[in-house]
Amino acid sequence: VAEALRADDRLHDVLVAACGNRAVDATVERYTPLIRRLEWRQFGTAGSAHGSAELHDQLIDACAARDAEAAVRITAEIWRALEELADEPLE
Repeated sequence: VAEALRADDRLHDVLVAACGNRAVDATVERYTPLIRRLEWRQFGTAGSAHGSAELHDQLIDACAARDAEAAVRITAEIWRALEELADEPLE
């Protein structure tokens, strides 16, 4: 899980740097502790790591194809999965 999260950070660091928006960078930095807790929770759920990896593969493909609309849609799906976890009670 730790290595997957490091790879996730590297991927998203590239995307945040590419957008060149300091506000986006600051916002991601501010929310990283919450995001990290949700990601650890997500990867502790059976089958969720596969779905996340698949979405990230799709995101990489969309970026490589310079398909901004697809990249935005896929990014929203990635965030929605974490948002759903934030709304679930802790067990």
